[in-house]
Amino acid sequence: MKFWTKSLMSRLVVYFLLLSVLTVFFMGAIAFQSAKTSIQQLVFDRLEVTATLKEEALNLWVENQKNATVSLAQLPDLQTAAEILLTANSSSQEWRDAYTQIKQYMASALAAKPELLEVQLLTATGGQIIFSTDPQSERQYRFKEKYFQEGRYHTFVQNVYFSSHTNKPTLTISTPLKGSDQDIFGVLVAHLNLKKMEEIVFDKTGLGKSGETYLVDRSQMFVTAERFGRNDFPIRVNSLGIEAALAGKDGHKMYLNYAGIPVIGVYRWLDQQQLALLVEMHQSEADAPAHRLAWIILSVGLTSAVLLAIGVYILARQITRPILAITETAIQVSDGDFTLVAPVITDDEIGQLAIAFNRMTRQLRRLYAGLEEKLALLQHKEMQLKDSLNQLKTEKKISELQKNQLTQAYREITLLNQRLKTENLDLMAELRVQNQRLYQLLEAIPLGVIVLDATGKLYYTNQVVQELLGAEILFSDPPLQLNVYSNSPSETKNPYVLENLPIFKALHEGIGSIDKLEVEHLDRIVPLQTWGTPIYDESGQIVYAIGVFQDITERRRAEEERQQFIEEMFEINCNLELALDEEEQLTDAAGRFVPNQFLSFLGYESLVDVKSGDAVQKEMSILFSDIRSFTQMSEQMTPEDNFKFINAYLSRMEPAITENRGFIDKYIGDAIMALFGGSADDAVKAGISMLQRLTEYNLTRQRPERPPISIGIGINTGDLMLGIVGGQHRMDSTVISDAVNLGSRLEELSKRYGIPLLISEHTFLRLEDPNVYCFRVIDKVRVKGKSEMVSVFEIFDADPPILYQKKVATKTLFEQALTLYHLEAFPESAQCFEACLRENPSDQVAQIYLQRVIQSLSM
Repeated sequence: MKFWTKSLMSRLVVYFLLLSVLTVFFMGAIAFQSAKTSIQQLVFDRLEVTATLKEEALNLWVENQKNATVSLAQLPDLQTAAEILLTANSSSQEWRDAYTQIKQYMASALAAKPELLEVQLLTATGGQIIFSTDPQSERQYRFKEKYFQEGRYHTFVQNVYFSSHTNKPTLTISTPLKGSDQDIFGVLVAHLNLKKMEEIVFDKTGLGKSGETYLVDRSQMFVTAERFGRNDFPIRVNSLGIEAALAGKDGHKMYLNYAGIPVIGVYRWLDQQQLALLVEMHQSEADAPAHRLAWIILSVGLTSAVLLAIGVYILARQITRPILAITETAIQVSDGDFTLVAPVITDDEIGQLAIAFNRMTRQLRRLYAGLEEKLALLQHKEMQLKDSLNQLKTEKKISELQKNQLTQAYREITLLNQRLKTENLDLMAELRVQNQRLYQLLEAIPLGVIVLDATGKLYYTNQVVQELLGAEILFSDPPLQLNVYSNSPSETKNPYVLENLPIFKALHEGIGSIDKLEVEHLDRIVPLQTWGTPIYDESGQIVYAIGVFQDITERRRAEEERQQFIEEMFEINCNLELALDEEEQLTDAAGRFVPNQFLSFLGYESLVDVKSGDAVQKEMSILFSDIRSFTQMSEQMTPEDNFKFINAYLSRMEPAITENRGFIDKYIGDAIMALFGGSADDAVKAGISMLQRLTEYNLTRQRPERPPISIGIGINTGDLMLGIVGGQHRMDSTVISDAVNLGSRLEELSKRYGIPLLISEHTFLRLEDPNVYCFRVIDKVRVKGKSEMVSVFEIFDADPPILYQKKVATKTLFEQALTLYHLEAFPESAQCFEACLRENPSDQVAQIYLQRVIQSLSM
């Protein structure tokens, strides 16, 4: 605060900076408010456009489904078959033929129009369902349903409602079926799949990260394809936008949405669908550009204000520099420095002030110099007196201290002499007690102890030494001979030099020990372990040496037994490891002939447990593959080259199967039969991977003697018997089922249609998400021995890029042509197939169907 009141330059700079900051904040606030208003209007316009597009798309989608239902009902063949079905006797052959024909028509219609969930034919009186694409609905009555009551007179669209039969949201279109005399004999009802409507509504394109569109019915519940309500909001929802839309109003405003989040929303009441459509975006995301603009203005403004403040600071510094120089000199002079001179920078009043200040400083400097000389003389005299006084006091303290120390020392010496006399007597008595205890301890320990003095003469031995060595022999005068040997694993006994014992070496070399030593005493050999340790006096000289001897007979026996046990266990472990290696090699070899997965399905862990006749029923996917024109290729190769080629091909195909959780059941020449016990997706992914690996393999076969190869793959899914067949001396694993025969049949069909990968409808229906793959319907085939027709699908994910793109581009056109073919609309079907071939001339399936259509037209 003092700096603020005394600094002229700081006040100038701060005042200017405050004015600049206030101006910048004011401009930023105006810009932010203006930008926010404009951006919100743009967001309202964008949401209005989105709501309009979605409303039109929903109306168009419903209208298209209505027209498609009417067109289906007006097909002549369908009307003829439906009239027979609804009016004839159900036990007649004519009725059964009509039922089969209707079933084929409807199956084709469902395949071509995925928007159709279920199609039904109802009698005009009573509303009984005579035919339905869902057989479970047949023979039921719908006379109370609104779509039946209205559909008897005109085409009727019943908007989204809760179906008590499917427990799901449903949109139903009904139209009357009329005979040749325009009499109404039935009602055709189409229940639609609401997935497409959900895709139209929930598409967030152009709505940013927080944008959201949804439908709400009159009961204030979310409308989705699966159910009314959502998992995150299963109960009724409410907001100002929802209330306004349900009241039949169209508009836009800012409000809190159903989750309590501030949004900018557009609401519409869809009169045709009787639903409320809401398109919303979070206000935070909509206002983000305005916030960024305001921050940019503030940043630029503050930067400019700081730069201007620096300029003001430089200008103020130029103005106040002479005043500050005089002020600083005056402060230092007031602190006692009279040698300084204020700078004379200008000739104005400030310069005259500096000259007067300098004259005053010179006069003060002369007065202050005289005072300093007198003061220094007085301080010198005072210091001399203080030094003399301190020296006298120090000498007095030293003399008193020495006198006290002499008196105290005399008293301590007298007391010490008296204490020494008493302590010497006590120490002698304690020493005798300690020696007696030490002797008892040495005699009690189970080790032999010998003590020598510094000259090597015996000082002490305990009883254990007498028993082990016979110390009277070792240390007799003169000493008698004692046989001492170093313990060696060889049979030869090497005499040991007594002077090398640790007890003798301790007198010269310090601590030592010997782990292996043998002594012959009293006609027996004793294995010993011995240590030697020197004892030092206060001056560090060796005065004694202590030797310790231990009988290690029992320890040696235990070590020998342990060594023998280790050797025996080592031999057993070696034999066991060899046996385990052989068993592992045998298991690996057996696994190449009978897959471990096959044994696992049968509940076995080892091939040894398998018995003939063991079988289990399981749903599996079966994959068959075969090399096309292999017979012609093999005729041009030697048997050895043929064998090498087969192994090279199969080794590349096997990983594609095993990596997708499948296993090869058997090789049939160049053919492969593989099984997949998991999902059907594993088999389809394996087939795609096999074709991709074949493409890589063909890159290495670009020579005339090694032409590229092609294969066909068929996949089917169903129940089969998995088991072991054979007799006592020869068994084999196999699978038996119609599903296996159909898989082999599909592989044969792939050659006819020139398609690498075909799957059955059984496999297609068991895929977790068929839309993950690129597929198209190819044909319906009849299983040998069965009357049932099975749909066949092509999977073309592994096709070359150009062919893949053309099949994707013509998929809708191809399926439309196939539907018209099955409806026997041959002229229209031919036009579609020709258009398909113009886009993709290499489409062999389209060529086959075009030939069939031409043959049908010529008949």
